[in-house]
Amino acid sequence: MRLFVAVWPDDETRRRLSGLELELGRTKGLRFVGPERWHVTLRFLGEVSEDAVGALGEALVSAAASVTGPLQCRLGPGTGWFTGVRVLHLPAAGLDGLAAAVRTATLPIVGEPDEPEPAFNGHLTLARSKGRRLGVAALGEMANIPFEASFPVTAVDLVSSQPSPRGHRYTTVVSASLTTAT
Repeated sequence: MRLFVAVWPDDETRRRLSGLELELGRTKGLRFVGPERWHVTLRFLGEVSEDAVGALGEALVSAAASVTGPLQCRLGPGTGWFTGVRVLHLPAAGLDGLAAAVRTATLPIVGEPDEPEPAFNGHLTLARSKGRRLGVAALGEMANIPFEASFPVTAVDLVSSQPSPRGHRYTTVVSASLTTAT
């Protein structure tokens, strides 16, 4: 199964992101991710055998318990493009320590891929271009649109991703709570 570890924006942030999606409009050649799939990936695990899910869940619970929360995930200050200008995203800050704890805990179960894993680059994907590059004008119109939001992170989720004609479907397999500050 295809897995990743993520945090999800709260309802207020999703509401605001929906407004940003409306502002961006329905650009031809761009597929919006949509509210049910908005997340910040802490570590992409890729294809993992179902036999490893239990150990991954335990590792994730341990990693989450080692971090005192809630943390604040800060989105913004504006939209941007990366990956050959095919992914429109919002930068996400405030999760580096949590991502490092998740990576350290899960690395013994899901090791490094053949190519070295990139450093954590917190972001929330808004849209992807559909197989072709957008024109310079469209890219420019959608880059640097001001947007700032912050949401509390109280848990991390191990998420399964299944492809479908309408985009990937995400299912939380394990949810692990951060330690609550007293």
